[in-house]
Amino acid sequence: MGILPEIRCEDQYSALYEDDAIWQPAVREVAARHGLEGDPERLTLGTHLVYGVGGVVLKIYCPLWAASFEAERVALESVDNLPVPRVVAHGKIAEWPYLVQSRAVGVPAQSVWRKLSRGVRRSLVGEIGALLRCLHDHHRPKGLDSDWESFLQARLSGAEGHHCAGDPWGSWIRSRLKEFVEPPFRHVFLHADLTADHILLTRRDDGSWFVSGIIDFGDARIGHPFYDFIAVIADYTLGEPELSHQLLEAYGMDSSSEVEEGILSFCLLHEFGRLQDFLDAHSMEGPADFRRALWGKDVPDG
Repeated sequence: MGILPEIRCEDQYSALYEDDAIWQPAVREVAARHGLEGDPERLTLGTHLVYGVGGVVLKIYCPLWAASFEAERVALESVDNLPVPRVVAHGKIAEWPYLVQSRAVGVPAQSVWRKLSRGVRRSLVGEIGALLRCLHDHHRPKGLDSDWESFLQARLSGAEGHHCAGDPWGSWIRSRLKEFVEPPFRHVFLHADLTADHILLTRRDDGSWFVSGIIDFGDARIGHPFYDFIAVIADYTLGEPELSHQLLEAYGMDSSSEVEEGILSFCLLHEFGRLQDFLDAHSMEGPADFRRALWGKDVPDG
């Protein structure tokens, strides 16, 4: 085996992923290549290999997910109005692409979110909504996947199998998506995975919190703006409808029936979120409970 193993499938990678001894030689080689000082420290365990080295973060991408490297590089090099990492360097080591990024400030929101008061969470959801609008108003970077039609059709055709949900949920998914029509909104620059570990929070000296960073743009693409609301709803607002409405208000979008129903449908179309994740976190017996948890109402207005 060379400095990095030859990975043929996801299962092989998963079996090796947590063995730090396998990755350290490559990490140290990249650090030396770019004059990075400090002992490498393994950071978050996710899909890619992420190490802190001194004041920067080194992210190495398995070739199976080389597209994630390109999406993140393009996104980070394009964003100029959001608190995101800055690309310091990039390259390849043994055909594994890597990015050297500045360190984003803060702790993952998931580590503190449920400990915060409702008023603080409401304020932070407002910040998230405003930042999301800034991202969507940003120019659409060239080089990101923009074939939204193919992506959406794949999500629609595979939705029932993706969720693996028994009735009443399975029949609800089928009936809801059978006649799905995408709400008429301009396609925008999407982060596409704004979960609670990808938004960073920082506490000020006076004890207040603010959103200090957005990380992990490996799934960035061009697409419908509703898609970016789904991870935020799943991790931050579901079960607290007033926060869902605050998210829309801060974004600058009215809580119309069209918007609420469109976002509800997109909850069933996200690439990573599964209906069971929602059900595990919230007590729901049927679709009416889902709508209430999201918008605080049983049926759409009008």
